[in-house]
Amino acid sequence: MPRYSKRKQAAKRKNLWGILLIIGVLAVFAFLAFFRFELQQTKLAYDPDTLCPIGVQSPKYVALVFDKSDAYNKVQQQFLQRFFSQFKANLVAGTRISIYVIDNQKDKPIAPDFVVCAPRTGVDANALYENPKRIQQRWLEQFAQPLDQAIKGFMRAGQANFSPIMEIFQPIALTAFPVINSQADKQIILISDMLQHTPEWSHYRGGMDFSQLEKSSYYQRISTDLQNAEVNILYVRREGKEKIQTKRHAFFWADFIQSIGGRVTLVEKIDG
Repeated sequence: MPRYSKRKQAAKRKNLWGILLIIGVLAVFAFLAFFRFELQQTKLAYDPDTLCPIGVQSPKYVALVFDKSDAYNKVQQQFLQRFFSQFKANLVAGTRISIYVIDNQKDKPIAPDFVVCAPRTGVDANALYENPKRIQQRWLEQFAQPLDQAIKGFMRAGQANFSPIMEIFQPIALTAFPVINSQADKQIILISDMLQHTPEWSHYRGGMDFSQLEKSSYYQRISTDLQNAEVNILYVRREGKEKIQTKRHAFFWADFIQSIGGRVTLVEKIDG
């Protein structure tokens, strides 16, 4: 009886070790599978010019719009530098940024002036198989610094007899946002005094009644679909235009943007 009990205990121990060995092997396979998946994620093909992953949808699409019809004073430039510093820090990796300029070039092609995707910063890098310093250096040299230079250049005043702000939304809808994924997160950031000035419609000539604009053939020509994009307006104050840049002016733009499928979620007056 004791000999049988010892054999039984030995068999149990053997089975237990066998189970533990199987669990260990499965754990190793699971780790290797996870390691391989993470490695594949880091080996995505990227466009060398834009840093955008090829064949992969971006988690967010952002259109930055600079109005070059007038200059930004030093205080306004400092405000924008601080804003874009926070903007870069809060970006989700893979966010596609398209920059547009409002000027009076009528024959300008329907395309953004600058496109870049935000790479990873290296904060979430896995030290087992990644180099956090190299990832951070890539973020700085290939994304942050070129974006800063582009923004700095677009803030310089241009020569503009007209300010076709309404017209910029069609190129954005056509070139900044994906066609196959209408539910993607989309945002437009407008840096402008919002003073529309074209032969067809001008705020300098008192064009503040959106209901009248909506009835015009001009509205039909410039209308588009922003696919529920969030719109933020960084409202640039212009010296001597206080009688135009009123609440009524802001409401005009809210109505117009809503009519073309956008959502104004922020109107922030820029200092200066």
